[in-house]
Amino acid sequence: MMLRKRSFLTGLAAMSLIAAAGIGAPSQAAGDKRIAFFVSDLSNVFHQSQAAEAKRYAKEKYGAEVVVFDGQADSAVMTQNVDQIAAGAFDGATLHIWDAEAATPGVNEALGEKIAMTSFFSPISDTGIPTARSDEAGVSYEMGRQMATAWKEAHPDKPIVMVQLGWPNHTEVNSGRTAPFVQGVLSVDPKAENLGCLDSSKGQEAAKQIIVDLLTQRPEVNLIYSEASNLTVGTMAGLSQLGRGKFDNGKPLTEIVASVDFDSVEYDQVYDPNSSLKVSMGLPPVETARGRVDLVMDVINGKVEPSTSPAKEFFYKAYTISYWTMAQDKAKAWLQNQFGI
Repeated sequence: MMLRKRSFLTGLAAMSLIAAAGIGAPSQAAGDKRIAFFVSDLSNVFHQSQAAEAKRYAKEKYGAEVVVFDGQADSAVMTQNVDQIAAGAFDGATLHIWDAEAATPGVNEALGEKIAMTSFFSPISDTGIPTARSDEAGVSYEMGRQMATAWKEAHPDKPIVMVQLGWPNHTEVNSGRTAPFVQGVLSVDPKAENLGCLDSSKGQEAAKQIIVDLLTQRPEVNLIYSEASNLTVGTMAGLSQLGRGKFDNGKPLTEIVASVDFDSVEYDQVYDPNSSLKVSMGLPPVETARGRVDLVMDVINGKVEPSTSPAKEFFYKAYTISYWTMAQDKAKAWLQNQFGI
């Protein structure tokens, strides 16, 4: 559900073509493992970095070849890619799928061929394959807690009214982002009002219009969790249109905003003392890629069961990038280490 569409790396863009051309090709050398590595959208800088690190890390640690499949932010394309696994001479696959039900027949076919199958972010229906997830819940809770604390310190007489923009019907988004964020806010102010998660699945422009409409009707809203960075672009544009989205030298005026998918654009806003975007979840592409590769190799090597009921989940670290608790130079170093920028 990481939906950014920012700078596109030309070399990596070819990976989807490599994937299509490489189906059925032999392994690079006898005994090498061949892994299909799915990303939902290769135009997303997180997935670009993740794909590059997966190829490097798998070769270095396991002598394995990684073939990247680009889902092109299209559920149908992702499902079609799954259908190619069984015919593609792969030893294993780590999937990133938006429509688990549609992908299930292809996953079951691959399992029947003794191909090691794992998933990223969301379990695949009742297949029971292992799932790799970022530990988002702890970061969402902490962002909610910090925002509520900062608001109460600045405006002790103004009640907290919070809202989330995201995917209200998505199980993993709710458990990793929406619900723990609310819990974090309530840990500081049990009387805070929660307007719930508003469906922003149509993207940036939808998020902008939602914010404009909501704050026209409910101007007292003061804590906003924008649950993906592309939504945050729309959220901040909507706030700007209303003359909001500002701090006064580190002090909140009308609201505080949290985001997900911290990157170089959000870096400038989080550490701007006059912007209301002050915290963002840092999802590390390098560590995520390594975790995903390790998990599918553990299945291949018999260290993790290929299928269980319920599916086992394996969590990898996420980071709280915060104006209040992470020094700016450390955030800059984090970006350099994870994205090379």
